[in-house]
Amino acid sequence: MSKSLSRGALGAAWLASIAGALLVAGACEEDAALVTTPLRPEANPSEYTGVTVRLPVDDATAIDALSRLFGPQAAEGTFLTGLEFPGGVVLSSRADPRTPEQVVITVEMTPSTSFNAPARVLTEVPASLTYGTIVTDTVDAALAAAAEELEEEGYMDPFHLEYRVRSANGGNLTIALDYAADGTTMVEVTARTPRTSLLLDQMNEPALAGEPYETIHGLVNFTMTRDHFDFFSTRAYGLSAGRNQNFQDFWLLPHHWLRLTVTPELDDLRVNVAFEVVTRDGRRIPIAEAPASLLAGDQFRENVYAMIDGMLAAEEAEEGSSVPFSVPFYYDDPDGGGVVEVLANGASGVFSVAYAVESPTNFLQDVEFVEYQGTVNVPADWDAVDPSCADLGSEAAAQGHFDMRFEASSTVRDSDSLDGELQGPVWGSVFRASDVTIGGPNEGAEAVADFHFEHIDIRDGVSEAVRLDTQLPAGDYQILGFMDIDGNAEEGNADPDVNDPVMIPIGGYTLTCAEHPITVEFAILLPEGQ
Repeated sequence: MSKSLSRGALGAAWLASIAGALLVAGACEEDAALVTTPLRPEANPSEYTGVTVRLPVDDATAIDALSRLFGPQAAEGTFLTGLEFPGGVVLSSRADPRTPEQVVITVEMTPSTSFNAPARVLTEVPASLTYGTIVTDTVDAALAAAAEELEEEGYMDPFHLEYRVRSANGGNLTIALDYAADGTTMVEVTARTPRTSLLLDQMNEPALAGEPYETIHGLVNFTMTRDHFDFFSTRAYGLSAGRNQNFQDFWLLPHHWLRLTVTPELDDLRVNVAFEVVTRDGRRIPIAEAPASLLAGDQFRENVYAMIDGMLAAEEAEEGSSVPFSVPFYYDDPDGGGVVEVLANGASGVFSVAYAVESPTNFLQDVEFVEYQGTVNVPADWDAVDPSCADLGSEAAAQGHFDMRFEASSTVRDSDSLDGELQGPVWGSVFRASDVTIGGPNEGAEAVADFHFEHIDIRDGVSEAVRLDTQLPAGDYQILGFMDIDGNAEEGNADPDVNDPVMIPIGGYTLTCAEHPITVEFAILLPEGQ
């Protein structure tokens, strides 16, 4: 057997094979009560926000950062003082004064400089040194194996390793190492604020309760043939002629840091599947273990066969004509074993399998609640009743004129792209509201009025009022136009340049009075390519 087969296709084949042999088994006693959980638990309205950021790193940097974040160096008191990601997102850790078994990990972000505000904490969560050390050792072993494979074979199948922690008070944090097929390594951080309540008397308070917990997740990828899948999935059940040669400490090549052991329990119509990580110094770390039923595995295999055969038939008839497919297979043992999910994938005639394992849940001691730290100024008159025509100094009428004032949004005023002062000619058109969508006037729609004002000044706020000469029937209208801040628009060819302030069709204007005052806003600066 060639080395490429034994290290590539074989290592992958084992995978799908196992895929075929796995799923939550239900080895309950015959007289045991049926145990279920709600399909959808009851819940109150809630919300959260967050960020996902990525940073290219070399192997040494990745291992050092994880070690100081919550691994061996953190255990010795040397913490990650701040790893900065694009956009001003910073990842840090510190000691937890309540217990020597945990650290506290913080993700902060710096608001836009226009707000002149200090950094805000998005997520702050506990993390155990035990799981942190496992993560660091696993990443170290995986990267070493990848470097070896690249040197020997010139290629390495991708993998993805994650540390996940969930906290009602501190939010959700996922720290991932992503290894791509080209050897590029990224550290990825996904931070979510705590889920907060939207009940009126509990705004900006925790929506969830319970102990925080952490898990370790790994995903490895393989390519293989239909025959490889067929053989190894049969072997995984212990049903083949080689049933006495089950997967025992099976090397998941090229990911030889991850090992698989499958123990048949055929009288119970299931197998037991266990995964271990082998560290660079030879230590064994159990990661996930769960039963899998033969019945679910059989259905998974049939699903995969159908999809592969359909893909190959389509490719034989016309290259590139097949439609991508994905066949999932999930099994778990939540109370102590862990989670496994297999995804058999096909695209353009190539069959591959992604295999994910997740460790058992480890519970933690929670942090204090991290509330939203921003402030929002709500106008005191936001819900004021629209003034009557009499209030506006006019009278109700079947037709009338718009008296227009102009203003710029804070987006325009604070934009770094604003090149010039907010004054100059204003050009625009009035449309019936029904003729305009967010994309602009509907095809074939015609303006009911056009306007051109020689000079409008909004440098210090809302402009003086100018009257639209055209008298319009009472009704709903939309106004589109721009301020020509560089003064180069010409009659008959009045189009905005990039970074000219422009209006966008959000909201509208209702004409009900003989003289109806309105304020028209320049919403944004015209972007490139618009």
